[in-house]
Amino acid sequence: MPYDVVIVGGGHNGLVCACYLAGAGLRVRVLERRAVVGGAAVTEEFAPGFRNSTAAYTVSLLNPKIIRELKLADHGLRIVERRFANFLPLPDGRSFRLGPTLEDTQRELARF
Repeated sequence: MPYDVVIVGGGHNGLVCACYLAGAGLRVRVLERRAVVGGAAVTEEFAPGFRNSTAAYTVSLLNPKIIRELKLADHGLRIVERRFANFLPLPDGRSFRLGPTLEDTQRELARF
């Protein structure tokens, strides 16, 4: 089957592009080297039993217009507000949490 457009990379940007082009009537093929598409928008198991978005902060860069036009919520998009900006587990069993407020971060730093 011939394609009008071939997109190399099935990350979130490539997928958005593919959706708009297909919606405009073009025949689109997306090629991705990984076994999963989504790029920075992928949720993966980083340790047994623990799943998280690979780059959760990037979802804030996704234009709300795209979310609406592509009806992403109808396809399973769920945005969960994180209580902390960052979390770092340490080898000794302690952890460091950044945010959500400056005071919270200062209090956390004082523990070290």
